[in-house]
Amino acid sequence: MPSEITRRGFLLAGAGLAVAAACGRDGGNDIDAGREGRAGASNVSLVLASYVHVAGMEQRVALALLEGDGPAQPKGPLQVAFKAPDGTVSAPVEAPLHDEGIPLPYFPARYVFPTPGIYEAQVDYEGKRLTAAISVNDPAGLPLPITGRPLISTATPTVADPRGVDPICTRIPMCPMHEVSLDAALAEKRPIALLFSTPARCKSRLCGPVLENLLAHHDTFGDRVRFIHVEIYQEAAGEKLAPAVDAYRLPGEPFLFLAGADGVVRDRLDNAFDRVEARTALERLVAG
Repeated sequence: MPSEITRRGFLLAGAGLAVAAACGRDGGNDIDAGREGRAGASNVSLVLASYVHVAGMEQRVALALLEGDGPAQPKGPLQVAFKAPDGTVSAPVEAPLHDEGIPLPYFPARYVFPTPGIYEAQVDYEGKRLTAAISVNDPAGLPLPITGRPLISTATPTVADPRGVDPICTRIPMCPMHEVSLDAALAEKRPIALLFSTPARCKSRLCGPVLENLLAHHDTFGDRVRFIHVEIYQEAAGEKLAPAVDAYRLPGEPFLFLAGADGVVRDRLDNAFDRVEARTALERLVAG
């Protein structure tokens, strides 16, 4: 049965998604992607494009298609079925295509995994059955915040107080989401969009694009949502994790947590998310 995820194990398991995101190593996926259907004229395979999956609650499960060594250019949506550890297969769930402002076209589905275990996503694509394994965890064994749990109150670097992190933002120019520390933001009692990403040093090369996708909505939602960006590493060498990342026990990046005014997580978008999905998540957040 899946157990607590370590950062090292998480990153080492992500070679399949690294290819999908066009990076050189460590894509940051939590399982080994299925390769059924890779042989043949289409040379297409199915991989996960989201990270941590847990049992017992509705959540986002993002999938992507690879063609050879890069992302396929599919026309969505996909119909995704999930095969449980006991062999039963769910009714298909529609997963729309998302590709606005992201180098990896992907398909997010919403699904409830009944129990922990190894599941299989199944997609029929161009006459082939493609599959990807999904490690579904017992939420009791996960240290990071998930839906229904409060954000961890911890200090994060700001322009006024970098708290030993240098640089506090590897985006050029620096993004405007470093004005308030997370612990102070929680005391404001307003919704929070908390993004952990490092544009200059990302393992999946998606940190920069997702930061831009979130920033695209900063002006629209900034009067109702506190936006906070936290870099992954403490120093320019990119070796030591920043204290906030340690506090959150993050197994990879990027991670976007969306919390209500009470500080409780309402949703989580990890790894790939485009401009449309970011806006939809923010709209749900402010709607309560």
